[in-house]
Amino acid sequence: MRNIDYTQVLENIESMINVLEYDSMRSAGKAKINADTLANLYNLMDRYQSKTVVAPTVKKQEAVVEAPVKKTAAKPAASK
Repeated sequence: MRNIDYTQVLENIESMINVLEYDSMRSAGKAKINADTLANLYNLMDRYQSKTVVAPTVKKQEAVVEAPVKKTAAKPAASK
């Protein structure tokens, strides 16, 4: 199975958004045509950004801690 480079995917999505927004600025008809595609790209970008935050889990080993040796308290000296 191939690994997905999420940073590259996000860069590609951002460049597509920039192109479509620029294209939409130039014509009202293009803005209407590109509106759904832009909304879908922004949703897709949000999904991939949430994937980049998740880091692979690393199994931690617990340290073995030995119990301290109990010390007996010193007996007080008997007073006369």
